[in-house]
Amino acid sequence: MRPTRAPVFALPEPGSILGYRKDGRPIYHIAGAASTDIIDSWIPIEWDSDVIQRIQRESAIEQLGYRVPMKSATKRILRSAGLTVTAGTTYTDDTSTNDYITLTARRLIAKFTVDEDDLSDAATVVDTIRIKGMDWAISYADSFDNACIGVSAAENGSTVPFTSAYKSLRTTDSATSYTADDNYLTWDDDLIAIPATPLGTSLYEKLSTAFKKVETGQFWSMADQFVIAAPGWRDALRLCTDAQGRPIFMQGTSGTPDTLFNAPITWSRGAKVSATMLGAPGGNDLLLFGNKSYLKKGERSQPESLVDQARAQDNTDDTAVKFRVRRGFQLAHQKAFSIVERITD
Repeated sequence: MRPTRAPVFALPEPGSILGYRKDGRPIYHIAGAASTDIIDSWIPIEWDSDVIQRIQRESAIEQLGYRVPMKSATKRILRSAGLTVTAGTTYTDDTSTNDYITLTARRLIAKFTVDEDDLSDAATVVDTIRIKGMDWAISYADSFDNACIGVSAAENGSTVPFTSAYKSLRTTDSATSYTADDNYLTWDDDLIAIPATPLGTSLYEKLSTAFKKVETGQFWSMADQFVIAAPGWRDALRLCTDAQGRPIFMQGTSGTPDTLFNAPITWSRGAKVSATMLGAPGGNDLLLFGNKSYLKKGERSQPESLVDQARAQDNTDDTAVKFRVRRGFQLAHQKAFSIVERITD
């Protein structure tokens, strides 16, 4: 007796109609979501999608931030400050302070509308979401990096969603015994060559000092060290050499990253000083060096999109598309980082 073959069911194509709502509107299948999702539900953007891959390429914090899953709007995590180790058979209580940092998830959002005359069929809807999703990925990456790295104002939850690395390193914190500006340096972009006048003001010396501030502390790790820099630093780094004329900036080849003093560099357009979170900040370029284990990135929800067509009570026939993601951010310890601000004339 021949075995019975199970029936083969074809998966729905993106844009195909899965059914109809009670009001008669069709339910579409959208690429990147389960076939049961409908066009007017929040749809998670899959990790292997072009949108997510673009975010990962463009955002330094999304790439390097130490992931902290969040199941609520806020999450307390223990600040790491080491542990006292002794020898012998008698245990000694650690004397370090067990304080916490609190990550607060902020909603980073975007919205656009499109005339429904331009959306002739479901395939056009899906393609529009994909294109605008790529636009959102770039803008989100720059805005998120700027909020985490370069915003100079105090956190307020809206225009300043997080306390940035720049703000943290320029503020005294009694919990960590950190004094404002201890790990903050400025560099006059006219002073590249060695020796500069006065001594210690050349780019080489400034960068070496910034690295030293982290390397000589208990929070440095060769394996976890990183540099995040605005692309405006590239020209100066290409010209910078040590006292023997050797370049300190090495451009990567065959997929390897650029490096500075052997630390990998991630370039970020958001690494600029700004009073509030901006997608295209215009302030001074920043270079952040540190230990990525202390770069805490809270993840409350992954990127997702929502599409809603015009309703009878609306005054225009526009389809609205929203994008959102919930993220938190904070430096776990200021002494794990240093920052250099490039002062332009």
